[in-house]
Amino acid sequence: MTTSASGTLRSADLKSDLVKFVRSQVNRLQQRYLADHSDAVAALAKLRRAVGKPAGSVLDVYEYTFSEKLVRGWNRDEPSNAETAAHVAITLYAVHQQSRSEGMHVEGRRLGAALGQLTRLSAPEAGGDQLNAGVVRRFTAMGTAESFAELCHHLRGLVQLLRTQSIPLDYGLLARDLWLWQFPKHTSKVRFSWGRDFYLKDEKAQAPSLASTEETDR
Repeated sequence: MTTSASGTLRSADLKSDLVKFVRSQVNRLQQRYLADHSDAVAALAKLRRAVGKPAGSVLDVYEYTFSEKLVRGWNRDEPSNAETAAHVAITLYAVHQQSRSEGMHVEGRRLGAALGQLTRLSAPEAGGDQLNAGVVRRFTAMGTAESFAELCHHLRGLVQLLRTQSIPLDYGLLARDLWLWQFPKHTSKVRFSWGRDFYLKDEKAQAPSLASTEETDR
């Protein structure tokens, strides 16, 4: 096997591991939260306190946001891009689920499509062709963010709006998008995927899944 092929394989494995890990963690938290287990209520409260803070800076959420699979081959002191993506996704889920009686994590529900639904539901004439201008502005600001911190700031506000309308997301796919966004050569692909999904009314015609997008970094 060549070095290039090996790098691509590791990248594909990491992407799959990231999606599976985040989905697993969020599914477990969601099931217990909706069943009103005190440990899950406390866990989500801890995770909300870690929103906007760097991965690894809040040690009492490590048990929910850390997986050894996300740091294979990583030999730096700072968090890997995969760790950062998992941290952001899982802490935002805690914001999204707060005080909701239905699950805000639904597999297959992509960010652009969820926000597209939001802008139509919250438009003056819900169900029509008109879009909510405020949501469109927020979405555009997220799409043009120049730094990952700025992106996450806008994303947090949009997740809070999704919460008000009880519109769910797939947090595994969100983590994958956030991981890819951190690599400059893939940022535009993620933005394109979000944009197309946002403006398409038919979710079956969503943008390509980014499944073939590879990156040899971590």
